[in-house]
Amino acid sequence: QQTFPFLPHQQHLLCSYILRGNMTWSLILVLVTLTASAILPGAHAHERNHPHHTLQGSFPPHARDDPPMRGVNLGGWMVLESWITPTLFATHGVPGGSGEWEFCQHVGGPAACADVLESHWDSWLSEDNIETLHSAGITHVRVPIGYWLINTTSDEPLPPPAKAQPYLQRALGWLAKRGMKAIIDLHGAPGSQNGADHSGRSSGGIQWPTPSNINRTIAILGQLATYATQLNAKPDTNNVIVAIELLNEPHTTCNGGPISVPGTLLPFYERAYAVVRPRFSGAVWVHDGFCDIDVWDGALSPPDYQQVYIDMHLYHAFGGERQKAAPWANIEYTCVHDRPMIAGATRRDWTVVGEWSNAIGPATPATRAGSTFLNTFTRAQIDAYCPACLGQAADFGRGSFFWNFKIETGYEEWNYLGGLAAGWAVNFTEPSDAYSFSCAGAYD
Repeated sequence: QQTFPFLPHQQHLLCSYILRGNMTWSLILVLVTLTASAILPGAHAHERNHPHHTLQGSFPPHARDDPPMRGVNLGGWMVLESWITPTLFATHGVPGGSGEWEFCQHVGGPAACADVLESHWDSWLSEDNIETLHSAGITHVRVPIGYWLINTTSDEPLPPPAKAQPYLQRALGWLAKRGMKAIIDLHGAPGSQNGADHSGRSSGGIQWPTPSNINRTIAILGQLATYATQLNAKPDTNNVIVAIELLNEPHTTCNGGPISVPGTLLPFYERAYAVVRPRFSGAVWVHDGFCDIDVWDGALSPPDYQQVYIDMHLYHAFGGERQKAAPWANIEYTCVHDRPMIAGATRRDWTVVGEWSNAIGPATPATRAGSTFLNTFTRAQIDAYCPACLGQAADFGRGSFFWNFKIETGYEEWNYLGGLAAGWAVNFTEPSDAYSFSCAGAYD
C-alpha cells in the first residue's frame, strides 16, 4: 500500500515552497531520496526520450490565435469500461474487464443490448454535468466512440447505430448551447487495435491490423466525417465538432505490440486522412502509438496534410519511468521532463495531451497522498501539457484533456467533477485558483 510519504508539517512546508516558487533542487533531492522506492511495472512503460527534438508537423493556420483546449474526456459513456461504471456490469452479471462486445453478448445481442444501454446513455452523462464543466471553464470534450456508433454488421452483438446516435446528438447540443466544442475519438476499431476492454472487445486479441479490418475502419471514418459535417450544419449542433481522432491507442511495436508504425499505422493514417479531409473541414488527430517523438518527424506534414495534431497520452499509473513511487516525485518529473519534452516536440502547436490523470499507481490511489498533492499535481500537469490553458504566453501544447469527467466510485484521482467538488480540480474561471502553481516557479 502506498501512502503519503511526508508528515503533516512536511506536507505544509513542501506545498508552501512549491506555491511560492521557492523550491530548490536540494530540497527536491532530499525529499525524493527519502521517499523513493522501486517503480512498479505497468502497461504503458515506454517513455519518450527526446525532450528537445523539434517536430516538423502540421497545424491549422493561425493556430496560435485559437483558444487553447481546456478539456476532459467523456469516457465510460459511448464505450463501456467496467471500472468506470461497475454497477452497470454487476447489475447484468457481466464480468468486470469485459468489453462492450462481451457485454452485449452476455445480455442477449444487439436489440437486447440497445435496450439495456439506452438507460445508460441517457443517464451517465447529463446536461448538469456539462453545465458544471462549463462553469469551471472547460471548453472542449473528447468523446470516445466505438465504430459501432457508425456501422455494424449482422454477425456482431453490438447495438445498432441508430439507437445511440440520438444521445450523442443531444449531448453535442448541450455543448453547442454553451459554446463548447467536441473531439470525436474512434476509441474502438473493428478487430480491436489494442486488445483492451476500452477498444470494445476484450477477447480475441488484436485483430485490427488486417487488410479487411483496416479497410473497414477507413470506410467508417469516412462515414463519421460525413456525419460530423452534417451535425455541424444543424442549428442545434452548429460547428460543435472541431476534430476527429482516427484511432485511439493502437498497440504499436514501440510499446511491445504488433502494429508497425512505418508498415501499418502511418499508411493507415495517410489513407484515412485522404478519406476524412474531403468530408470534414476540422482538425484530424492521430495518436502517437506511445512512440518516441522522433518516430513522427516529417510525417503527415504540410502542404499535403493540414490541421493534423498528434495526441499524446501521459499517465503516471502504468509503470515505466513516468510512474514514481514517491507522490511528489511525479510532479518533479512532469515539470522537469514532460514540460520540456512537449516544448521541444513542437513550436508549431502540433501536440495535444488527449488523456492524463492524477493516478500514480493502479492499486494505490493518489487520493491517499492527500488533497494538497492532488491540487498541485493537477496544476503541474496542465502547466506542462498546455501552458496557454493557464494563460501563459507559451507557443507549445495546444490542449489538455483529463481522463475522466467522472467515475462511479473510488479512485477519485480519475474524477474531474469529483475534483471540482473536492477543490483539487482546476476552475479556470478563477485565476487565483488556476494560476496558483507553475513549473517554472517551482523548478527554475
